[in-house]
Amino acid sequence: MSAEAAASLYRTFVDRDPAAAIQVVERARVAGIVQDQLFDALYAPAMGLLGRAWASGEIDEVAFTQASVVAEQIGSFVMPPAAKRDTGVTVVIGTIHRDGHSIGRAIIGATLKEAGYRVNDLGPDVRPADFLERVEETGARIVVVFAEMMRSARSVAGVRELLESSGHHDVVVLVSGGPFAADRALAREVGANGIIPGAEWALKLLARVTRDRAAAEGGV
Repeated sequence: MSAEAAASLYRTFVDRDPAAAIQVVERARVAGIVQDQLFDALYAPAMGLLGRAWASGEIDEVAFTQASVVAEQIGSFVMPPAAKRDTGVTVVIGTIHRDGHSIGRAIIGATLKEAGYRVNDLGPDVRPADFLERVEETGARIVVVFAEMMRSARSVAGVRELLESSGHHDVVVLVSGGPFAADRALAREVGANGIIPGAEWALKLLARVTRDRAAAEGGV
């Protein structure tokens, strides 16, 4: 049922119909998907379908943006209760300069917060210098940079370059967005350590990064 419901929710996004989207969520609740599970079982898969549709060219930039607005409007209906855990791991996230897309960042940021990560969300249109400043303010060693347009995706290289030139060689830079999903080599070109295709992968990848860092630091 979850896969069918996620496909229906995706279609309401593309149809720009928030009322229908809420109806899909309510039907999922009636079918037995509890609030704690709505995000993972319904919303995240629907957003994954939306991202893949954009990356494959099934929908264009305008349709993607309009669908994202609807998805953002109904986000509060599927969010789980606030997290009570605290991993102690700080993560800086933001959408790169000259890119105003927010929905993917909002979903992954919410997922990480739920899992107990200390998320510093810089928002959209973030310059490389702003990522550096927040890294130095918080001591974060993980940065996630989002980009949904090719020209903005290539400018992610500026984040890595600035971190390196400032001596932050140990900061892990992860990227997320349609251009990186469509061309995985692009992540290497901009100096990223890995790609986050969606919320579930964000949890897996950050858990691995955190585990590897703890081992390298002697179990800290």
